[in-house]
Amino acid sequence: METTWLLIAGVLLLLPLAVLLRNAARQRRGLPPGPPVVPLFGNLLWLRNSAADVEPLLLGLFKKYGPIVTLRIGSRLSIFVADRHLTHQALIGAGVALADRPQAATSSLLGVTDNIITRANYGPVWRLLRRNLVSETLHPSRVKLFAPARAWVRRVLMEKLRDEETPNVLEAFQYSMFCLLVLMCFGERLDKSAVRAIENAERAWLLYISRKLTVFFFLPSVTKHLFRDRLRVAHGLRMRQRDLYPGQSFK
Repeated sequence: METTWLLIAGVLLLLPLAVLLRNAARQRRGLPPGPPVVPLFGNLLWLRNSAADVEPLLLGLFKKYGPIVTLRIGSRLSIFVADRHLTHQALIGAGVALADRPQAATSSLLGVTDNIITRANYGPVWRLLRRNLVSETLHPSRVKLFAPARAWVRRVLMEKLRDEETPNVLEAFQYSMFCLLVLMCFGERLDKSAVRAIENAERAWLLYISRKLTVFFFLPSVTKHLFRDRLRVAHGLRMRQRDLYPGQSFK
């Protein structure tokens, strides 16, 4: 009797898995090649690789599967292209169909807005952001207006190189460029301590989300409870950014 019930339980457990595998195989048809997919979880390679490892990971996949690769992170489908002709065909020939961006799984968990040009959905908000970037920030007529900022950053770089007996050239350039980015973002020339604090906060945030938050791509409704300590740390890092950014109020 017990054996019969075990067999029935096994069939009931295996039947949904078989259906999921069959549906995954159907969805796979017509897509570019890529590593094996497990329903609900996507490519299991993300369990042993973080988002910070995506570049060397993709280089290996391109060698194995060719110039176009399909990856799944949880339920999110991503296709990576390494060939310039295919890229032109996708972005120019089929730009409207491929222009949208699905919301990142971690955005809703962290309360992070997607209203920036690299993450906004294709629509009125994205078009407004693009028009502002092209006409205001990147337009050639704006180059001369930004000359005083570039001159200030050059002075910062030269002073940093002169003040040290054996200057770290790479670190000096990184710091100077970050000064320029802070000025571009906030319109203020901040002192060294403020720039360093923002730089450290940004680095800590980027490293943490790339190494510790990948787990939330898989069943976020479950993992948000299993790894709530990671979410707590991430919220703390966002609060630190908000406190440091001058005159900014954001989620």
